[in-house]
Amino acid sequence: MELLTTFILSVFIVYKSFRTPMVGVALLLQINIVRSLVGLDIFNPCFYCREPDFILGAIVPVLCFVVIIIKLRLSGKVKYVLDYYDVYFTSTILVLFLTSIYSKDFINSIGFSLKYIFLGSSYYFISKIILINVNNPYKQLKSFFIWSLGITVIFGLLGTYLYIFKGEFVYRLTLPGVHAIPFSQLIGLGVFVSFLIFLTSGRIFDIQSKFSINLNKVLLPVTMLILFGTNTRGVMLSLAVAIIFYLYAAKVKIPKRTLYISGGLILAGLIVVINYIELEVLFSRILAKQTNESTESRYIAYIDSLDLFIKHPLGIGPSSFKYYSSLPYPHNLILENIAEYGVFGLLNIVYLFCIILYMFKLTITKARISPWFIIIFSLFLYYFFETMFSFTLWMHKGMYLFMGVFAAHHYLYRKNK
Repeated sequence: MELLTTFILSVFIVYKSFRTPMVGVALLLQINIVRSLVGLDIFNPCFYCREPDFILGAIVPVLCFVVIIIKLRLSGKVKYVLDYYDVYFTSTILVLFLTSIYSKDFINSIGFSLKYIFLGSSYYFISKIILINVNNPYKQLKSFFIWSLGITVIFGLLGTYLYIFKGEFVYRLTLPGVHAIPFSQLIGLGVFVSFLIFLTSGRIFDIQSKFSINLNKVLLPVTMLILFGTNTRGVMLSLAVAIIFYLYAAKVKIPKRTLYISGGLILAGLIVVINYIELEVLFSRILAKQTNESTESRYIAYIDSLDLFIKHPLGIGPSSFKYYSSLPYPHNLILENIAEYGVFGLLNIVYLFCIILYMFKLTITKARISPWFIIIFSLFLYYFFETMFSFTLWMHKGMYLFMGVFAAHHYLYRKNK
């Protein structure tokens, strides 16, 4: 049964990647959540069973990227434009292989580097290639967002059901076999998309159906409550940054009536949810004291990373932090770069921040001309801020994807101008 489910999911994702490439990318971005359907037992779910799935986790994404390239090639010559953003990814790949030479575990470091190329940075390149080469890039982009919201609603409601009725000893809302952080990131993305639909009454995504617009008014508070249930502080903070920046850059003025209605719906939803989930459980990590395990591990990451940077200025190699610390990796993009890649990593981070400032300047100066700059950069910020709290280098595919989308939009803007 599990093999059949894997086969059906694989065929569906590959088909969507060929049919509508950005929809395929939307599914691949959430592949960790999608693959939880394999072996899912809704009657006796195992929330802490996390077995690797090489087919859906590695083979299908690479296969889909190849299929997308073939699809674009069949439509004509595939074009690619080099720019400032590509320098960051090229230099990172060079640093990975250079520092692998003198790492403690060469094979492990090379494996990590290949993951970064095929399962991480590939999201930057493929999203950029798609939007530059398709005839209707913004229709593709809108499909990406609508599908992302749909995936959020489906998996969010499924996770909520299992959490409420089957997750007696589970303290963070997620799906069986899925870590709470990527699940929370999916929900946060859906909340942002739903928020945009709510603010623009569907205009930004060409939604004209009154039923869909009114349905979204229900989905927004529901997805927000699901996000609270994930108890993931980093994602909540990142989403707050993204929304605040969007409101600031777009100069949005929300009517008081809208605020009252939204607040009332959220409050009513909270009352309902609290009837099923104890308040202490729902907000346990948000209200936790600074002495909790998560904070202590981050303190260790800071100390160990700075110590490694001083003692090994040329770095220790990819995925080598675990040999010098009690932690597997620093859970912070900046710390990981300086700890594992030394001065090379530091230069890479400096260049990345220069790119971010460049993206910020473009967004602010072009905001009135093209609102897509604001949307894309806001979502880049959403994923970038989470890199300060979670994951390792090859796992930041959301950030890489929106860098690619931003680069493509910038190119299309210059071309049309």
